[in-house]
Amino acid sequence: MGDVQREQAADVQRHESLVRHPIRGIAHEAVRVREIADQGESPATPAIVAGAVLAVVVPLAAIIIFLAYGSAHFA
Repeated sequence: MGDVQREQAADVQRHESLVRHPIRGIAHEAVRVREIADQGESPATPAIVAGAVLAVVVPLAAIIIFLAYGSAHFA
């Protein structure tokens, strides 16, 4: 088997792996997006960074609000 055929077989296997394991595909996409943001050359960089910040801030705010209402209910 030639080098080109091996590369094509590897591409098919990689594609099938991403289809069979969508979590791995999502993780791979997250790594790719983070690399794009780290380079800072893409016009999408501010949106990527804002999305990452919101992905952390929104759950933390929800937990803090939940704890505040919970403690007020029991006080």
